[in-house]
Amino acid sequence: MSLQVKEIELRVGDPASEAWLAVHHAANRAVWGEGAERISVEEILDIAPRRHEVRRTFVVVAAGSDAPVASAQTIRRTRENVETGGVWLSVHPDHQRHGIGTLLLARCEQSLRDDGCTRIHEHSGSPVENGDGATQFALANGYRQTLADLRQDLPLPVTEGTLTELDPGLDETAYVVETAVDALPEEWLEDRALLARRMSTDAPTGDIELDEEDWDADRVRRQWNTPSPIWAVETVARHVPSGQLVAFTDLLVRPAQPDLAVQSDTLVLREHRGHALGLAVKLANLRALQRERPDVTTVRTWNADTNTHMVAINARMGFSVTGWTREWAKDL
Repeated sequence: MSLQVKEIELRVGDPASEAWLAVHHAANRAVWGEGAERISVEEILDIAPRRHEVRRTFVVVAAGSDAPVASAQTIRRTRENVETGGVWLSVHPDHQRHGIGTLLLARCEQSLRDDGCTRIHEHSGSPVENGDGATQFALANGYRQTLADLRQDLPLPVTEGTLTELDPGLDETAYVVETAVDALPEEWLEDRALLARRMSTDAPTGDIELDEEDWDADRVRRQWNTPSPIWAVETVARHVPSGQLVAFTDLLVRPAQPDLAVQSDTLVLREHRGHALGLAVKLANLRALQRERPDVTTVRTWNADTNTHMVAINARMGFSVTGWTREWAKDL
């Protein structure tokens, strides 16, 4: 079969773009079943500028056909870690193990080299603890594992009795929790920028060094307070004596999969740990999610397997391990 790698422009409502995305969804279903995560072209186009990313979109087709057999995007950051690129690559299950993924990966790696990247940092997920075909593919193409994450799922609803039983009962003279739905209060933004900067350095990154992310109030405003197809709820903990926000957690619901809430980030500043703030903000955020979005039936989160404290908090809330994610790196 004669194959051609083509670069295309991703557009909402474009049949070629939808066919490109259908390859990713088919490959994901082959791994995770009908509960596999889904996304829309609209969301992909919305995410990139918010994250200060430039994405190039590639497809593999057979000669004389427009039907894609493999799809990929390269991801290049423009604000920090600009020399570290990403690759999102899928081969349709009907065409796997024929060298198509290797062909497409080589094109993506060259594209990132041409754009000035010196390494790739990406991930793959599997419901099997010791890895699957994606693990073998990464290793065969010269990638090294930098971190292992646990995927944990929580079925909803969680009863109010369970939430109350888990509630740590914060000393309100020391800390209070506050929640915002679908946009952050303007008075949060400066502190929230600090939390985002610390998230980029304090969260486990494994065997790879990444630059601190350059967050300010304007970047937070662009990320969370401009119109988006993605719905979000966030809870913070405020240190009462100083008035500073010292912890946060957020959940996202995407229109392509309205029954699933994805845990984006959770962080407690190091100097305020040991007061059950992580549990407190997660419980408050879960209450808000269940109140605002009763159509959500599952919350999903990922944590480094070395982050035993957060994994234990999730387990107390009722999360169970449903998969494993490996983070990969390769020097270009």
